[in-house]
Amino acid sequence: MKVLIGLTGNAGAGKSTVARMFQKLGFTVIDADREAHQVLKHPEVIAFLEEKLPSAIGEDGKIDRNVLGEMVFKDPQFKEEFERVIRPLVLERIKRTIERSPAKVIMVDAALLFEYGVADAFDTIIVVWAPEEELVHRLIKRGVPEERAKAILSSQMPQEEKIKRADFVIRNYGSLKDVERQVKEIARTIMRKIEEIELSWYL
Repeated sequence: MKVLIGLTGNAGAGKSTVARMFQKLGFTVIDADREAHQVLKHPEVIAFLEEKLPSAIGEDGKIDRNVLGEMVFKDPQFKEEFERVIRPLVLERIKRTIERSPAKVIMVDAALLFEYGVADAFDTIIVVWAPEEELVHRLIKRGVPEERAKAILSSQMPQEEKIKRADFVIRNYGSLKDVERQVKEIARTIMRKIEEIELSWYL
């Protein structure tokens, strides 16, 4: 039996930083974004883009993610059609990665965990939070234009809704030391619960 932990949060919240902290503590982490990038090579995705957005495919056959991303945030209908193609492929790939992993406890780092409707598949959900204005500021620092940064955030479920559905919330708006303290505390709580469940199997 595997224990699945979902790590999520809106763009700019700092999930990747938190995920690395959990990895240092020995947690196996699957990066949903990395899995999704691999899915972009799938024949079904290529066929869809050849029909709907050929400008996103370069002469070398690789997908220009900037062109694709621009269309996703500019055209709601295209986004809906694209997600109908890519979503099941991403979920299937993550599922296979989980099944192949020898780890007993697996964390999936996924920004769209709630938006994809897969929250119920996880035993524990952790939300990484930061003030909305800080999210925008962080995205701008990464080189994302302010207008697009706001569009990205508005396309995601509001942080307040995610917090309501979370088992744990990490407030990433202070020092890294403070974030690390929260991560260690949550890790200890999770592992303690797992140990209690395993012990109950033998009683």
